[in-house]
Amino acid sequence: MSEPSHTENKTVNAPYDALILAGGKGSRLEGRDKGWVMHQGLPLIEHALACLAAQTTVPTRVLISANRNIDAYEQTGRIVVTDERADFAGPLAGIEAGLMRCKKNNMLVIPCDTPLLPPDLFECLEAALAEYPSTLAAYAVTPDGPQPLCCLLRPAAAGWLAKYLDEQHAAAIKWLDQLGACAVHFDDSTAFSNFNTMEMFQSLKPKGQA
Repeated sequence: MSEPSHTENKTVNAPYDALILAGGKGSRLEGRDKGWVMHQGLPLIEHALACLAAQTTVPTRVLISANRNIDAYEQTGRIVVTDERADFAGPLAGIEAGLMRCKKNNMLVIPCDTPLLPPDLFECLEAALAEYPSTLAAYAVTPDGPQPLCCLLRPAAAGWLAKYLDEQHAAAIKWLDQLGACAVHFDDSTAFSNFNTMEMFQSLKPKGQA
């Protein structure tokens, strides 16, 4: 399958749902709930919501995958979904929970720790799915490599994901490869930067600030 470039895409207006992944252990953030780590005066979950609001086509509804601080996430006014699988089974378990609630529209997935995502993310991924109607998924790729948790999924991907997780697999990129997902190239690697270590947050602070 050819790999479309995001520069070739046109604006689309398909309704879709969006899922923010905020259900991890935060092991690289000293166990903190990643969605509530502050950046530029706001928690990362608010940055993720802002990224979705800035998309050239905004989602019909937004879901948040969370496994702790549920009440706090519900205060955002969005639907909160928890993993169906025990013991923080990883981001694919969060995606599975989201797909169980998104049985009609395509679902855009983004991590809560990527506050710089481009406003044409959905537009470009949706254009790839439109170009390849039999494909169940499209995901971002940058010069730094694949970004499998920035993806757009058709509802039919749910069955494939359940089977994959039942077989004790966890790697998102391998699952997408099994689906025959379309890779969509974005030139700006910085836009997909993961704010997932305390060292990265420290490096972003102005000099002299503790």
